[in-house]
Amino acid sequence: MRAKALYVFACFALAVAFFTTVPFRGLFEPDESRYALVAQGMLQEGHWLVPHLEGRPYTHKPPLYLWLVAALRGLGLPWTVAGVLPSFAAAAALLLLFPGLGRRWGLNAEESYLAAATLVACPLFATMALAARMDMLLALALSVALAAAWSLLFGESDSPRWRWFFWLSVAAGVMSKGPVTLALLALTLVLLAAVNREPLPWRRLFAGGAWVAALGLLLAWFVPAALSQGRAWVEEILVRQSAGRMVKSFAHREPFYFHLLTWPVTGFPASLLALGAALAFWRRKEEPALRFWASAFLAILLFFSAISGKLVVYLLPLVPVGAVLSVLALRRQSRWILWAVSLVALGGVVLGLALATLPYWRNELPLSPALSLLLGGIFAALSAFAAVLAFRGRLRQAFHVLVAAGLFFTLAVLPVATDALDARLSVRPIARRLAALVGPQAPGLVYRETLSGLPVYGERPFSRLESPEALAEALQSGGAVVITQKDWQKVSPKLNLEALQIESFPYRRSALLLVYPRQALETGKEQQGP
Repeated sequence: MRAKALYVFACFALAVAFFTTVPFRGLFEPDESRYALVAQGMLQEGHWLVPHLEGRPYTHKPPLYLWLVAALRGLGLPWTVAGVLPSFAAAAALLLLFPGLGRRWGLNAEESYLAAATLVACPLFATMALAARMDMLLALALSVALAAAWSLLFGESDSPRWRWFFWLSVAAGVMSKGPVTLALLALTLVLLAAVNREPLPWRRLFAGGAWVAALGLLLAWFVPAALSQGRAWVEEILVRQSAGRMVKSFAHREPFYFHLLTWPVTGFPASLLALGAALAFWRRKEEPALRFWASAFLAILLFFSAISGKLVVYLLPLVPVGAVLSVLALRRQSRWILWAVSLVALGGVVLGLALATLPYWRNELPLSPALSLLLGGIFAALSAFAAVLAFRGRLRQAFHVLVAAGLFFTLAVLPVATDALDARLSVRPIARRLAALVGPQAPGLVYRETLSGLPVYGERPFSRLESPEALAEALQSGGAVVITQKDWQKVSPKLNLEALQIESFPYRRSALLLVYPRQALETGKEQQGP
C-alpha cells in the first residue's frame, strides 16, 4: 500500500473512530468527568477567569481547554462531544498539517504522507484524539512550535510569519498544559546547540514583537486571575502544580525508567525505530534535520522521565516527533534499523495475542471472546507479516504493514474497547437513573467516593457521606445514595435491608449501587401519577 493511500485510510479511520464512539459514550472517571464538572461551574456560576471545582479554585490545569469545553457545552453539544471535540480537532489539525510540514522538514511527498499516517496508527495518539483531555492541544502546540523553530533556525529566510507561529503556539501550549511547553522547547534547543556544527541564530526567535504579543496574551489572563485570588493561588499554580509536580510529585510517582517500559507499546509502530534513530542521529556529523528531531525526541523523553510524576499520556507530544524520526530512519540501511523494525513487528504479534485472549485474563472487561479473538488475530497476523518482510530486508514495506496494523487498531479495536470501557468507567447510567427516580429538587448523595460524573449527568450537586451513621440517617430520611458494592458489604449488616431497594450498575471492579427506601419510590410513583 502506498503512503498516500495509508494517509487517506488514516483520515478515514480516525473519523470513523470518532463518530462511532464519542456521541454514544459517557465521560470517563475520574479525569474526563472532573474537567466537565469544572466547565459546568463556569456555565452555572460564572467562574470563567479562575475555574472552580466544588467551590474552590481549580489550579491543576490552565483554563484554555476548560474554556473550550464550557463554550461548546453552552452551544448545546452533549457533554462527551463538548469534552472530546477540542482534542479531536487538535488531532485532526495535526493530521492535516503534517504532510505539508513534513516537506518543509526535508521529507519527500511519500515520506510526509507516511509520517502523517503513523500518527493515527499510534495507539496513544488515536486514543487521546478521542479523549476529553487537554494533552492533544499541547501536542499540537508543541509540534507547530517545533516546526516554526526549525524554519527559523535552519530555513533560508527569516520570515516573521514563523516567529508568530512559534510564539503563539508557545502561548497556546502554556494555556493548555502549563510551563511544560517552555521546558520542552528550551531543552530541545539546548540539546540541539550541543551537537550543532555552527552557532544557532537565536536572534531569529526573538526578533520582532511576536514574543511580546504571546507574553501579553498570557498576562491578560494571569494578572487579573492573580489579583482576584491572591498570593496563595499564585504559589499553588506556579509552585506546587508546576515545579512541585516536576521535582516531588504528590501523584503518579513512578521510577525514572517508566516511559522506557511503556513507550514501546504506546508508541507503536514508531516506538523502537524512533528511539534508536534519536540515539543514532544526535551527533554533529548528521544532517540538520536528523540532529533537530533527535534533539526534540530526547528532550521530551528525558524531561518526562526526569520529573517525579509520570503518566502514559504525558508522552503524547513525543508521537509526532517519533513519526518524523522513524520515517527519516528508513532512509538508512543500518543493521540496527532492521532489528528495530523486526522487534516492533514481533511486539505487535504479542500485542495481538494479548488482545485475542483479553477476556480470559481481564474478565472485568465485557468483551466477547469471539470478537476479541478476531480483532487480536487480525492485528497479530498483520504484525507477523511485517516481521517476515523485515527479516527479508524489505524494511519500508514492513513499516507500511505495521502502520496498517495500527490503523486497524484505530478503526476497529479502539471503538470496541471504548464501548466496553463505557460500561465500566462512566457513571452516566446511574446518574440519569437517580435523576429520573427522585426528581429535580432532591439532593444527590454519594458514600465516600468522588465521582464527578454524578453532578454532571445528575444535574444537581452531590454531597459525600463520610460515615455509616450519616449513610443510615440519609436512607431513613428517604434519600437515594450511590455507593460501591465493596463499601455496601461493610455497612449493610447494620441496616434494615427489607426496607431498601437496591439497583446495581457495573463500574470498574466494584459495581456501583443505587440504594433508596422502597417507601420513597412508592411515594414518588404516586406523586407522578399514572
